[in-house]
Amino acid sequence: MKKRALFLSLLSLAFIAGCGENSFKGQEDKNSTEAKQFDISAQLDTGNYEAVINDPNATATDYAAAAMGEAGLDPVSLIQAMNDISTDPNITENDLGPVTSIPISPTALDELQTAKDKLATELAANPTDPDLNFQMTLTSLTSTLTALAQVGTENSVTGFDPSDGISSTEADALGNYIAANTTVQVDTDGDGSADTSLVTIIAEDVANIVNTLPNANLGTGSDLNTVLTDATQGLGSINYDGAGTVSATDISNYLNLVLGI
Repeated sequence: MKKRALFLSLLSLAFIAGCGENSFKGQEDKNSTEAKQFDISAQLDTGNYEAVINDPNATATDYAAAAMGEAGLDPVSLIQAMNDISTDPNITENDLGPVTSIPISPTALDELQTAKDKLATELAANPTDPDLNFQMTLTSLTSTLTALAQVGTENSVTGFDPSDGISSTEADALGNYIAANTTVQVDTDGDGSADTSLVTIIAEDVANIVNTLPNANLGTGSDLNTVLTDATQGLGSINYDGAGTVSATDISNYLNLVLGI
């Protein structure tokens, strides 16, 4: 593990997740914009994610961090889980098992889609910004896991309960269900009705990760970069063809062969 790369990533993440609230102390009464940002950072620190999601002053990175928190995979927990993957010699690099051990809330999928839209808008104006790219990477990974959890929950997949993460047994059952139901859909607008195919959401997430990783400032040789690359690109990943096309079979195979062992 290149400790420096991971340390820099964690510093960036701390800012995104609002952990650096002290940076605004003493300034909140001097500038209303800084005061609002201080309040948003404090809300993120205390896990009041809904307040941030509903705050019109929240930036795209603020909103995305809150949406991830609503899904159960807050940025700090997610980065810690990926660090476990990259440092454990018994875990293959494209195995997201430790990530899926985190409790997941499927109802947050709509906020995650909004977060991706907000980040995409800011990235269009600032395509090389490392914080925006890193946050899009994490948000897209969270979107994929949350979409998978929603499929298992809403379709009563046998023994599936994402409140304690996705176990290998649950991954097997989910993979088999997706293989048999290739057009399964998920609810991306929060109205209680499935409206978008799972394949579409995951293909978008894979593309986001592929496109934002190079500018996420992780370092091309860092273990964290390798984990994210191997999980979404090339042989053994969720995207078997390596060309941006994701099928239900790819998703099923990934769940059964990687998470399910």
